[in-house]
Amino acid sequence: MNSKPTLSKRLDPIHRLAQNREDEAARRLAESQQALARQEVQLQEMERYLNEYGAGTPSAPIAPALLANREAFMRQLAEALRWQAGAVADARERLESARQQWLGRHRDTDVLEHLIERSQGSERRTQERRAQRELDEFAARLPLNRATG
Repeated sequence: MNSKPTLSKRLDPIHRLAQNREDEAARRLAESQQALARQEVQLQEMERYLNEYGAGTPSAPIAPALLANREAFMRQLAEALRWQAGAVADARERLESARQQWLGRHRDTDVLEHLIERSQGSERRTQERRAQRELDEFAARLPLNRATG
């Protein structure tokens, strides 16, 4: 009997490693999706606040100092909004990078799975041929045993 491990068995540790890498990439992808969602929610909240604050114009006359403060605050809000839009864009880039990494890891795992399946099929056919050959040899000896018996 051959004690050498089959190709499919030798590929098992490599497949497990590839699967672990794919799982880790999937985890990072999910984290990136959640981070983007948080950044987008924050951007929407800031836009809503800026719109509400900007729409609330005072009906009574306002002192020039208060008006200057209000305008300065509006500029700061607008700048924070631009910064947050940049954070959303960065989060989108990180998400796309994580998606590409996961796709690459998934392809690696998929290739290994197909190789293992083909190897197992080949090994199964080899085993079936061996079993058939042994049955044929056994059957070929039967008539000899009857004739000499």
